[in-house]
Amino acid sequence: MDDRRRAVEFVSVVQAMPYAWPTPPDAASCRRNGVGSCTSKHALLAEELRAIGIESAPMFVLGPLVPPALAEDPEIAPGAGLQEVHELLTVQTPWAGPLRVDVTWDPPLIVKGLPGTLDWDGAGDMLIAVGEGASCWVAPREALREAKEALRRRLYRAGERKVRDRVLAAMSRRFEEWRRAETA
Repeated sequence: MDDRRRAVEFVSVVQAMPYAWPTPPDAASCRRNGVGSCTSKHALLAEELRAIGIESAPMFVLGPLVPPALAEDPEIAPGAGLQEVHELLTVQTPWAGPLRVDVTWDPPLIVKGLPGTLDWDGAGDMLIAVGEGASCWVAPREALREAKEALRRRLYRAGERKVRDRVLAAMSRRFEEWRRAETA
């Protein structure tokens, strides 16, 4: 199997893992639990790609915390005005150059209207889970957590981080309800 097909397969497998929050921010927890956040799912994908010789770099994008599909949900609406420091990857492909890859939302969530790319073919950029953000940053993998937290400290005013955390937990619960309804 060539590298492009293997990369597309890895993207598909990791994207299919359910999004869950909170989860530990590492690849091992995602692999062990079969679920992950944007952080852990992309850490796992980076490891899988590196194993076949394809490098990637973590990337942060600033975008709305609450997707439009959830803006009216009473548990989630309090976060509608907040921004999120979202994590994804720039993948250095030998066939197309750098590609933006975002496996955050699993397919049932994308079908429900969350931003994402289904059936990625490895030829172009994927949609970003928080929408097409205006601000983005790259940080070294070995200082990733520190860089992300520094951005969050700059971004959130007093009390907003707690609202963000409650909203992400509510979103995760809602997503689980959507998945259960889909399989019922």
